[in-house]
Amino acid sequence: MNVALIGYGYWGPNLARNICDTQGVKLYGICDFRPNMLEKAKKNYKDEVKYSCDYKEFIDSPEVGAVAIATQTDPSFQIAMDALSAGKHVFMEKPIASTYEKALKIKELGDRKGLVIHCDHIMLYNPVIRYIKNMIDAGELGDIMYIDISRINLGPIRKDVNAMLDLAVHDIAVIDFLGGGQQYQSMSVMGQALFGVQEAITYLTIKYASFIAHIKSSWVSPMKERRMMIAGTKKMAIFDDVKVTEKLAVYDHGFKVNQSEEYGAYEVETRTGDIFIPNIPYSDSLKNSFTHFIDCISKGSTSLSGPDHSLRVMKVLEAALNDLRRKD
Repeated sequence: MNVALIGYGYWGPNLARNICDTQGVKLYGICDFRPNMLEKAKKNYKDEVKYSCDYKEFIDSPEVGAVAIATQTDPSFQIAMDALSAGKHVFMEKPIASTYEKALKIKELGDRKGLVIHCDHIMLYNPVIRYIKNMIDAGELGDIMYIDISRINLGPIRKDVNAMLDLAVHDIAVIDFLGGGQQYQSMSVMGQALFGVQEAITYLTIKYASFIAHIKSSWVSPMKERRMMIAGTKKMAIFDDVKVTEKLAVYDHGFKVNQSEEYGAYEVETRTGDIFIPNIPYSDSLKNSFTHFIDCISKGSTSLSGPDHSLRVMKVLEAALNDLRRKD
């Protein structure tokens, strides 16, 4: 299958490399409206691919079967709609759109055309997240009580979205995946705008039917942190994605509930056990994500991070943004 890449900025080069490394797929062309970025691409791919400043040149080509969109959020919507209208399968960087309404339009058009839409919620394809999901499904952690996530770093400061839309979208997608697609019940968010742009730091708390989740997102931290704590009634797990090795630690810690001598009263005791560090073979999350997209096309199946999943993520994000604006 020929795939055209639209956008060769921050993430585009990584996506181009993985397209080239995927069996049965050819990088057909690279589009970027900035000529200097195309010159950068030409240094890597020479005459092996086509180049254009106009994405419609590739979308209108009958030789192209799918497009991968790695632009900023605002222009990606129209590009996706044009690609779907032209009968192309679509791989999109997160978030799928800037609003729930736009995301719904993308889904509806894809459904009418019978095309695969895949939003690159890359953490769903991380082998550690997959391992945690298997533990949850097997009942090893027990019932999830809460999920606490910190995704902070020093820059880059973006102008098109705030830190929550840029960073928390990863975590909301993971929470949706681990929680089995539960709908949220309520939420609260606070943020601080800095440097004349949108909020550079946000704190988002979401209440689901059976657990609570808290997400800290920041571009203004002196240190980089990618840390997730999942607390179950049987065991607890900490995923530290900054670590080179031993990224996941599973704590056999929990609680023991004893009935008190007084009728209807209970005593809760803490329980501490072993700490287990599983050996999880490394695999590239972006490659896993793109390979899944191609597999869905070949099998005619729905992507794990397809429109339905993405709509749930956008519903949370939009509600959080609305809550944040009310407090401005």
